[in-house]
Order: sequence, then C-alpha cells, then structure tokens
Amino acid sequence: MDQHQTRGCAWAMLLGYELGGWCEPHARSVVPDPLGFPLCVLMRLGDPVQDHDGDRGEYALGRAGSSTGRARYVQQVERVRAYIGAGDIYQANIAHHLSCKFDGDPLACAQDLQRGAEPRYGATMRFEHRDLSHTICSVSPELFVRLDRPSGRIETEPMKGTRSIDGDAAELEQSPKDRAELNMITDLMRNDLGRVCRLGSVRVSQARKIEPHASGVIQASSVIEGLLREGIGIGALIRAIFPPGSVTGAPKVRAMQIIDELEQRPRRSYCGSMMHIDERGNIEASVCIRTAHIWGEAGASGPARITNGQFVYPVGAGIVADSDPESEWQETLVKAGVLRTALGLDLAQLG
Repeated sequence: MDQHQTRGCAWAMLLGYELGGWCEPHARSVVPDPLGFPLCVLMRLGDPVQDHDGDRGEYALGRAGSSTGRARYVQQVERVRAYIGAGDIYQANIAHHLSCKFDGDPLACAQDLQRGAEPRYGATMRFEHRDLSHTICSVSPELFVRLDRPSGRIETEPMKGTRSIDGDAAELEQSPKDRAELNMITDLMRNDLGRVCRLGSVRVSQARKIEPHASGVIQASSVIEGLLREGIGIGALIRAIFPPGSVTGAPKVRAMQIIDELEQRPRRSYCGSMMHIDERGNIEASVCIRTAHIWGEAGASGPARITNGQFVYPVGAGIVADSDPESEWQETLVKAGVLRTALGLDLAQLG
C-alpha cells in the first residue's frame, strides 16, 4: 500500500463503504449523500508520488466536533445492546464522525498524519468529483485482504480490541469481552473467505495476536487464510467479502441495517478499503479505519489548496452484549489520538 514503493503498471482502488449495499442489496443504505461520493475510484499508478516538502503548503484546521457527542453516542450503544438482547445481532460497529473546517493544502495535512501514525497500510489518494477536490488519507493498521495471485493464497487480519498505548496489553489479552468480540468477527471473515476459497482450505492460522501500533494504540487481531478457487476474479472476490466484517458486525447484513439506522449519515471512504493491485494481479488492501476525508473547493492555484473545506475523521467501536457505553465512547477517542499528536487538534472538549 505504500505509495512510495509503487513501480510499473499498477492500480490503486478506493472502495467506498456504501458499495457494500450493492454487494449485499438487503443492506443498501437509504441515507442520502449530498456529496454523491463515488462507490469506487480507480487510478493507474506509474512513478511513485514524490514527497512535496519543497513546495509544501500550509493548512488550518478549525475546532473539532462530533456528529453525536458523548450523550447520543452512549444512547446508540444502548440501542445496539437492546438489539443484541432481542436476538437481532451479536455485534455491530457504531461510529461517530469527528469533523472541523479545513483550509489549505490537504496533502500537507495528509503527510503530517502519515508521519505521525507510521501506519502499516498507509495510503493517500486525491481526486476531483462533482467540482470538489477530495483527499483520502488512511493511516490504517488493519489488513483487509492480501492475495498472492500465482499461488492463490489469500489472507485477512480482522482487528477487534483496542487499548491506549499506555494501557496494559495483558489486560486486553485477558479480557473476555474483547476476546469474544474478535472471535465473532474471525468466524464471520472465515465464512466470507469460504465463499471464494477451495473447499477445506480456509483456516484460522492465528486466533489472536496483540500488537502495539505507532498511532498510539494496542490492538488485537487474528489471521485467517485460504486458497482462492480458480476463476475467481477481483469482482467476485469483492462481492463475497466486502465490506469488511470488522467494521460492520455479525450477522453482517443486519448489522449494516442497524448502522444505517443509527448513524444516519454516509460513511463514504470510512470503513471501505484502499487496494493496491500490481501487474501480476496481486492484491493488498486495507480496511479504511483511521481515515481522514478532506474535501472542498479547489483554490485558484488548483487542487493543491482547497477553500471552504471539511476535514472528517470517523471513529467507531464494536458493540457486544456486555459493552459498557462510557468505555466504548472513550475507546473511540483513543482511536482519534493521532489527530491530537500529529495535527494538534484539541479533543478534550469532546468529553
């Protein structure tokens, strides 16, 4: 995914979360999107994007706010717990959207985010759509799917369970709630891979691993792998496994319906995927968590500077039966910590 390592004929693809409604029609969103954000953006890559420190622009961020605030988010968590108690679902990932005004150079802002987070699957994409300039900066720690096309080997590493980097990794490792949360999504992703893999090839090669990340968190994940069936192309693969189970819930379709009901706004790039596809058909794709969407009107000097812009950075948490609403709210703020350390945003007023 590292744009500085791209060589030759390769492709970058952004899949918006709402594409999941076309993969799973019963989960298609009814929430209108005034931006008309594209479901898929495909770009051919040639020479690597060069660091533009030499002509780096300035940017300014306004005061950060949340689409829900603490009180409403806590209510949403309680609503999910009620759905779980009624037997509708086992888990749902519910997000709120942090946002502020933005003016200036979006690539300079993206550069600061990438450097501050040091992500495993970082990527930045800029494109024009409906007379607006869009910059997507993902500093994701999570692998959605990796495919070695010659061998057919495919793997995914869903994440569930987060603590601050200053927290106790042993406490996360021993938490029954977080272990159950990851187990549910591991099972979901195993079943998703089973739709396109050879019979009997799908296995959980690592049930749980806990690792620190430079963005300021400790996270738990699992590793599921299999062998792709012959004749399965990228379209069939996406239809089978998108959107990622770790950012929807289980069962996936019902969780997506509840997300649509409670969040009441499109996710766009958040919880979608950024993919790198090389000339041999190998794929490496991230889950677009820890992802900023910067959009606005291109200035007189072109898309290198935008005016009347918005900076949006959603954060969410996986809700299960024994979730504590206040703790889930605090977990979302831990995931937003890179905004404070890399961009200097004040998150204290959020609660």
